[in-house]
Amino acid sequence: MSNTKNENSESAYVTLKELHGLQFEASGFSFLPKYKVQSLLAGRHKSAMRGRGLDFKEVRQYVPGDDIRNIDWKVTARTQKTHTKVFSEERERPVLLVVDQSSSMFFGTQEYLKSTISAQLAALGAWRTVDIGDRVGAFVFNDTEYKNIHPQRSTTAILSMLKTIEVFNNQLNANQPPKSKSLILDNVLSKVRSTVTHDYLVIIMSDLRGITDKSIHHIFNLKRQNDVIIFHIEDEWEKELPLRALSISNSDKQVSIASGMKKTHAKFQKVFASEKEMLNDQFAEYGIPMLTFNTSQKASTQMRDALKDQ
Repeated sequence: MSNTKNENSESAYVTLKELHGLQFEASGFSFLPKYKVQSLLAGRHKSAMRGRGLDFKEVRQYVPGDDIRNIDWKVTARTQKTHTKVFSEERERPVLLVVDQSSSMFFGTQEYLKSTISAQLAALGAWRTVDIGDRVGAFVFNDTEYKNIHPQRSTTAILSMLKTIEVFNNQLNANQPPKSKSLILDNVLSKVRSTVTHDYLVIIMSDLRGITDKSIHHIFNLKRQNDVIIFHIEDEWEKELPLRALSISNSDKQVSIASGMKKTHAKFQKVFASEKEMLNDQFAEYGIPMLTFNTSQKASTQMRDALKDQ
């Protein structure tokens, strides 16, 4: 059994004050760079929406809530499925943050914990969104429950959201081993699907531990009418060790390694790389970017590097 500890490590928990302070670092990046997906947000942009007397864009399958006056009856008759005409106009785009604060996130061997990076990314995304005048909401979840914060556009609403993240983050307990979050992840993504309509930007911030085919199916279905980005959060040691063999102390960062585990590092490293590559390929096939964030650098630095404002 061996341990590693960072003597200069940050606190294991985030505070509302810290997340509020990130308001002043939420610049230099946008959600509309580099990536060949539908428009990914950065303020006012061309976006599919219901309307009349606007520039025609496309015909797509009818979604509950669409204006029935825009139904394309010819396409509907030919396909036997209701289709609607879509027009383009400058408009806002609601942003929904899916923020993982489950037990597998309460781990880190570098400068930060994954749970901290997730909370910081959420705060930066929220502040950036309201700064450009759009609404932002969130699903914050742990191993057993979630909280849905509906998209709003105000500093008061953002602080309420960040308070929820702080509460979930501060409930993490190093004395309890990580639990499987497959069920809660499936449930949260299912609820997200039923909550958003279309033309949202959904950003999922998670280590994706325990992701199932059902979860992936939910994400693919979200992408049909919305933009989706995956912020995959990982720690360097997780590339070599299975999650079940790791633990973390409640003060500084600490890792426990099961005896004999070093002999199988290479095997686990290959499995981790293979699983991540497969996920990346699946998401890429649907035009969903998966960006990697680590526990070595603060979230604002990584956000600007990954999503530089152009």
